[in-house]
Amino acid sequence: MNINIILAVILAVFLIGIILWVLGFKNWLVWAVTEAEKVLGSGTGQLKLRYAYNLAVAQFPIMAKMIPFTVFSKWVDAALKVMRKMIEENISIAEAITNQIEGEYE
Repeated sequence: MNINIILAVILAVFLIGIILWVLGFKNWLVWAVTEAEKVLGSGTGQLKLRYAYNLAVAQFPIMAKMIPFTVFSKWVDAALKVMRKMIEENISIAEAITNQIEGEYE
């Protein structure tokens, strides 16, 4: 019975660690897509995806082996939504990212 409790605790710690890593990685992706937007601008979706992927592989080399590209692509889409919301809600962020004035971001 004690071995089951120990195994359950180890599994719980492992799962919590994975969840925290994924959440941290998704937060980092917001930064990566922001950098891609600064470099490539709007209307360059596939290039931004590849740019963010290259940044991710450089920063997290093991990630490329663990996360399928389709999953990564969905996470990038979610990060882009967060970035767009930040741009819509804060003119200073919009100017820093897009070098545009409020209302010009599509």
